[in-house]
Amino acid sequence: MKDANTLIEYGSTIDAKTMVVPPDVTELELEPGHPGLGDSEYVARRKSLFTLCRRHRLERLGPPTIDYTAEETRIWREVSPKLHELHDQHACSIYLKAKQDLAITETEIPQLRTISERLERETNIHLVPAEGALPYRTFYEYIAERGFPVTQFIRHGSHPEFTPEPDMIHDCLGHVPPLMNQDYAELLTLIGKAAATTQHGEQVLALKRFSWFSIEFGLIEERGETKVFGAGILSSTGEIPHALFSTDVTRRPFVTETVISTDYDPSQMQKDFFIAPSMPFLRRELETLVRQFGIPVL
Repeated sequence: MKDANTLIEYGSTIDAKTMVVPPDVTELELEPGHPGLGDSEYVARRKSLFTLCRRHRLERLGPPTIDYTAEETRIWREVSPKLHELHDQHACSIYLKAKQDLAITETEIPQLRTISERLERETNIHLVPAEGALPYRTFYEYIAERGFPVTQFIRHGSHPEFTPEPDMIHDCLGHVPPLMNQDYAELLTLIGKAAATTQHGEQVLALKRFSWFSIEFGLIEERGETKVFGAGILSSTGEIPHALFSTDVTRRPFVTETVISTDYDPSQMQKDFFIAPSMPFLRRELETLVRQFGIPVL
């Protein structure tokens, strides 16, 4: 990628500077078409959690304890067993072991403060409360300090199988368990350090795509089978079969130059997937990319 004043992200032209100095969203913004837009009770709940989690993030208070409602618990209990069954069949071994070790149940929404304390003991990673999807650069500035931002709201009940934004199910049943694995934690931390250090927008975008097609929507080879690795797939009952079996998507070997040149749309089911041969492979590829960019974090 060449340095330029503009970049292409999500099919649109953006100012490269926004990748390095992202905007700060201070109020809840639900995108057009969000399933909760017409539900005043849901919107009020989201605004309340937005304010609470934003304060805890900015004041570095750690994840707040949330008193989840009966409706939120119902959604968790509806989605979790379906995901658990799919995980047993299709998730990678790193994820399965970590999920078992954390003892996340299908009946009760866990408190992230308790999980954060466990992660700190295992891999020196702590959880940072997030009011919503943070800008990429902001997100990885926390990760560079070994903090992983997590949301604490639950998706709208009208579409429990899908969320247009990261929610508690996405984060807790997708991102959080692999943080128990030291190799995974170090891979993520290196992405964070590199993205938080570079001052070049095109490099931040390249690292974002590397992360998207691995940490978020990656597939991985295990004993001759393709398994699910990315949190965005793991947290969706629709994305797991779609990623592995749909005839409408492409599945290619993970080639870094191709990956960092591939745009994507985060608001829809994904159409491009890359298969990594192993975790050590991803670490080597990332280190090579960081050296190529001349980012002084190794």
